[in-house]
Amino acid sequence: MTNRDFLSPVRKLAAFFQASRDRWKAKCQQAKYELKLLKRRFEKLRKNCDVWQQRLGEAQTQCQQLQMQREHLLAQNQKLQAQVEGVSKKGVLAS
Repeated sequence: MTNRDFLSPVRKLAAFFQASRDRWKAKCQQAKYELKLLKRRFEKLRKNCDVWQQRLGEAQTQCQQLQMQREHLLAQNQKLQAQVEGVSKKGVLAS
């Protein structure tokens, strides 16, 4: 290239190109930094989601166990009420 390819003086072009490169590098570095922050945030959210999914599974298991226990206690209560009615009618425990 010769000076005839550009109309502006070389010193001005050099300064312009250098400033342009510096802006591009700063923009790229900022984008990399933001990407890194977003990746960290995503990992935290994913781990947090996994923890909550595990807690949900544990809570559902506990809920099923409590429902089974409730049904057992209701059946036992009905059995005891029937025995109480038998005692009140006959005066003797029904087996």
